[in-house]
Amino acid sequence: MATKSVYVVTIALIAVLIVSATSGAYYYYEYQQATQSKNEYESELVAANSDYQKLVSNYDASLSLYNETFSLLTSTIAEVNTSQPVYAQVSSELTTLWDRYLSLKPASASLFETDILIDFGNGTSRWYNGTQVQPDWNLYIATVVLSKGDVQAQWYPAGYFGPGTPGEHFVTGIDGVSNSQTSYWWLWTYNSTASWQLAPVGPDLLPVYNGSVFAWTYCGQTPSYAPACSP
Repeated sequence: MATKSVYVVTIALIAVLIVSATSGAYYYYEYQQATQSKNEYESELVAANSDYQKLVSNYDASLSLYNETFSLLTSTIAEVNTSQPVYAQVSSELTTLWDRYLSLKPASASLFETDILIDFGNGTSRWYNGTQVQPDWNLYIATVVLSKGDVQAQWYPAGYFGPGTPGEHFVTGIDGVSNSQTSYWWLWTYNSTASWQLAPVGPDLLPVYNGSVFAWTYCGQTPSYAPACSP
């Protein structure tokens, strides 16, 4: 009887060993699989990080190229008459590139925001609030961009009005509305102290800064040659 008991115990121990060995083999296999997956994920992560760094480098290079192109285009627009064939091409390229840049720019980009009113004198007026511009732009460039290049102007080079006078544009049309014998475009600046004031200089000489407010109004003039309207 004792022999039988020993036999049963032995069989049970053997069964336990077999189960333990099988479980051990299973868990070792799972461990190997997990290790292999971990190595694959690490390899993929390294590759993804490498690709990301390349994208960052290409992105930074693209932004740098955008800035260089903006500088070239604005420099060209700054000293040409709108009647010249090159103006239409350059202004179109500038406005298109600027729209693309705004969709790509990083959140850290340092841009200025300005509010610009265009009043057509016929009951139609448009506020371009929060217009984003490059820090080195003037109001003339900002107006060209927000009007999608639809600005007509005569360029007067430095010294034209006398020694030491700066070069500037005389704007004669915006968004298809041009000066006539009785109505003209007038330029205004705004500050919280003096409210609206007729601009003392042309748009090329008005830097656009963060929070600046400007207006273009279209109307006639009084006998004293003052604008017959205000923003």
